[in-house]
Amino acid sequence: MGTVARYLYILSLERSGSTPLAWNLGTQPGVIALGEVERTLALLARPTEMPRPCTCGADAQDCPVWAPVAARRGELAGLSLIERYRLLDTVMDGHLGDSLLVDASKSLDILQALQAVAAHRVAAVHLVKDVRSYLDSTLGRMATMDGERLWAEQIAARPLRGRLRRAMPQSLIYLARWARRNREMEQALHAGAMPWARIGYDALCDEGEAALARLAALGGAGGGMSGQHILFGSFAYLDSDRPKALQRDMRWRDSPRRRLLDLAHLPVAGLNARLAREAGHDVSPGARSITT
Repeated sequence: MGTVARYLYILSLERSGSTPLAWNLGTQPGVIALGEVERTLALLARPTEMPRPCTCGADAQDCPVWAPVAARRGELAGLSLIERYRLLDTVMDGHLGDSLLVDASKSLDILQALQAVAAHRVAAVHLVKDVRSYLDSTLGRMATMDGERLWAEQIAARPLRGRLRRAMPQSLIYLARWARRNREMEQALHAGAMPWARIGYDALCDEGEAALARLAALGGAGGGMSGQHILFGSFAYLDSDRPKALQRDMRWRDSPRRRLLDLAHLPVAGLNARLAREAGHDVSPGARSITT
């Protein structure tokens, strides 16, 4: 293996299992889970202290992975997203060049920023959650939040779009989001030359170690450090006392929203089957490893 930092990017919607996947990839030899890198760099750019320590137990400035980046946090504030990733890449190249770094930032825009910095050293995994599980989790989360405040912020930012969305059922909004964003991710991966794989979250949980090993190999994992060094991710997962092993999320089956979920599933049943149920081995041609 070479000595330049390599990245495996988790491309997904929110509440689709990116943090559990990142954490468990960190159990593979030569793989370091960094969590949501973009949000971590944004937090490091602030003059205040980080809100929580790394999952390794150390504060950012003492973490064996993040310390060299934290030492340069004063430079981050005035940088663009691409420039922040370039600083990270420079530091990680000299510090952890033999490890595969897992970035669970999820967004397609952020993946494109990482590609601009590390073009031929990035592979991606498109993680897709069953639409019913995604909707149940998302609607449940939204029910715990201050909806009026959130809508007021959206309307203030984009008045017409915000008011139109405010008049729509939330289930329809997030159903459309699931379909539109996953299609955009799929199309971007097909259009590019980057090594990638797609897997449904349920298939990931069923395959377990075999799937993790395959994804690590896709990114070119070899020597170097391993482990979880996450400063930002799904804290509900990270702080839970439950085992960190991958587990199917079947709560939607017994959800009080079950009838709604089944109805929402109907118009996207084919897409859901293709992306979330049948995609365990969908790898772009020739993308056996990021190092090939």
